[in-house]
Formats: sequence, structure tokens, C-alpha cells
Amino acid sequence: MATPDDFRARYLDELVGSASVLDGVEQAAIAEAWASGAIAEWLALEGAPGTLAQQVAGESALAAQLIHWLERGELPSGSPDWLDDVGRHEITRAVQLGAGPDRALIFEYEAPSGDRHDLSVSIEGGRLVGVAIGPEGLASAAADHDDIPVEQIDQRQAIELVRETLLQPLGELTSASEATIPLLAERMNIAIADLGGQSEASHAAHVLPERFPEDDRYAADVLTSALRSELASTVEPAEVAAARDRFGERVAAHDPDALTLLEIAGFEADQAIDAESFLALVGAYLAPVSLAPHSPQQFEALIDLEAADWVGAVLGIGRAAPGIDIDGEVLVRFINKCPEITTSIPKSDAPRLAWAFEQTLYAWELTSVLDGDGALTSIARWLVPRAAIARWA
Repeated sequence: MATPDDFRARYLDELVGSASVLDGVEQAAIAEAWASGAIAEWLALEGAPGTLAQQVAGESALAAQLIHWLERGELPSGSPDWLDDVGRHEITRAVQLGAGPDRALIFEYEAPSGDRHDLSVSIEGGRLVGVAIGPEGLASAAADHDDIPVEQIDQRQAIELVRETLLQPLGELTSASEATIPLLAERMNIAIADLGGQSEASHAAHVLPERFPEDDRYAADVLTSALRSELASTVEPAEVAAARDRFGERVAAHDPDALTLLEIAGFEADQAIDAESFLALVGAYLAPVSLAPHSPQQFEALIDLEAADWVGAVLGIGRAAPGIDIDGEVLVRFINKCPEITTSIPKSDAPRLAWAFEQTLYAWELTSVLDGDGALTSIARWLVPRAAIARWA
């Protein structure tokens, strides 16, 4: 099966690819948050603290500078202009909401360029349970609610309170809060290695939610009814057999992505890849046996994908022409335009679902549903619906 080294290697490839978002960043705080999330995922994969910057330095100098600074290196400088703000934000005010073991603290920051932002920290029972970085104005918004007491407090007192919670075992955090912990540690002048421990959520096993066979069968019936004519042919295209052989070659070569997909589907590395098992691999993420290779953030997003989401995505592919580029946003659009799905994805939820789908697309590249450029191949319409029905039946 895939090893931790394989997972970290794949994460590094994904990180280098995602570093292109930094080209469009205009504020240091946003770039700092990106680097914080990168480090959080690296640590969740049990990467050694202080080594991530070295791993990406040859591929993305800008990402390496940000990560190196957050891993307790020197301050970055140079181009783009906002880089001179990184690590130089000063606290202008600290505000407390509530008191005692349950409270929230808001730190207001200003950079040398004048850019401002807020950092909020939530504490329950004396344990840190939430962190968020965002635009200025959180304290003013809280003050508008009469039932929330808002009090300005001494900055040093607020910092010390947060430092104490960071040095204790953390509470159960959301994926967004997990991603902000490295940045919070830097702001509170604590080395990542000195943190009190990852949250309960990070240490919890990736326990998959219970599946309901009747729901799976219903989803399979919807596909069968909607694509009745397309599914009528029982003759396997020659290219499907070729795709199966190519995947087998990847497994034999111990390709980490191929081994990861085997684990998702619940297969052993020495299992023969026949027509039935190949369909199961194509549809692995529609009914995963394991999501252990994924980070806590990815796991939470993936288990939010419901059968109806996959039905809409699969029907979209079953009706699409070869050559169409496929990414997470396209799959969300397929769902919202699918006549068999009576609900649509709200705009506020679309980015998260799109990102979740993005974590699975490597599986379709491995199985020749998508080509190397992420476009539908000539066998996609044949493979994907049959794979979904086989996985759910």
C-alpha cells in the first residue's frame, strides 16, 4: 500500500501547483494565511517541522520564502511589494468578548503599508477551539450586538492568555482553524514545535460515515433510468482494456497515486485488475472504503459529498462530449444543471464542494477518464456511469 512518504510526495506536488495563487495576492496577510495552511497540512501528514520550505524552494521561490519565514526563518523581502509587509504586522488593539474560561479575543493588526486585518481566537473551557483571520471590523461588528459584552483589554494580557492555550492540548478545531494555527503561533512568538499538540480532530481516525445501501441503490437506479440508452451496450471498448493495462503498469511500478487509489477502493496492491475491479477503481470515491491518505481538511470535505452530488456529476459526464475540461467548478455546474437533481448547490457552498471534487480527479486521470490536461477522454462516458452503478449496486 502507499506509504507516508508517498502521501507527502503527492502533497508536495499539489502544494507547488497551488502556489500559483500567490501571483494574484495583494495583501501579506492573505499570503501568510496560505503559508500557514500549507504548513498545517504538512504537519498533519507527519512532515518534519522546518523542512517544508526546503522541499518547495526549487519549484516556487515565493512560496518557499513565506513558508521559511513561518517556520522561524528570516523575514522575506523583494517582489511583489506586499512581501515587505510579511511578518511586520503590529497589534493596534486587543478586544475581549466574554470572560472566564469561555471567551473570544480579537487582535487588530496593521502592516507598515497601512493594510489592516483582524485575528480572532475562541477559547472554551480554557482550551483553544477556534482561530480565524479576516478583514478589519470584527470588534465593531460584535459591539453592534447588545447581548455580547465587548471590552478592550491590555494587549500583553491578551497575548499571554492565547500563549497559555497554545501550550496546552488544543480543543477540537475545524479544518479552517487547523490551517491558521501555524500563523497564530508565529504571531504569539511560539515555535511550532512547542505547541501543546494538534487538536483532537487531527488525531481522530478518519472514520467514514455509515453508508445506507438503500440510498446507494436509489442513486444507481436514477443513473440507470437517466442513461438507459447510453448503458444499453455491453461491448467494452478496446480503449478501456488498454486503460486497464496502463493502470496495472502503474501499480507494478509502485506509483504512489495508483497505490493511493487502491487503498481508497479497499484493494491490495497484488490484486489482479480485471474489468470488474477496474470499474470499482474508477468509482472509488463514490463509495470509499478508506480516506486515510487524505489530510483532515480533505477528509472533512470529501465526506460532505453526498450521493446526489455524485449523481449530478456523473450524469453531467455521461452527457458531455469528449474533450471538455473537467475541474471541481465544472462538476458543481453539472449538479446545478442536472434535471434529475431537485436541489442546487448554494453559491456559498460551491467553492468547498468544488475543492472536494478536485481532491478526487487524480483518480480519473489514472483510470483514463481524463487525459493529462484534465479533459474528458473518448471512454469517459462509457466508464463513469457504469463505474458509479457498479459501486452503488
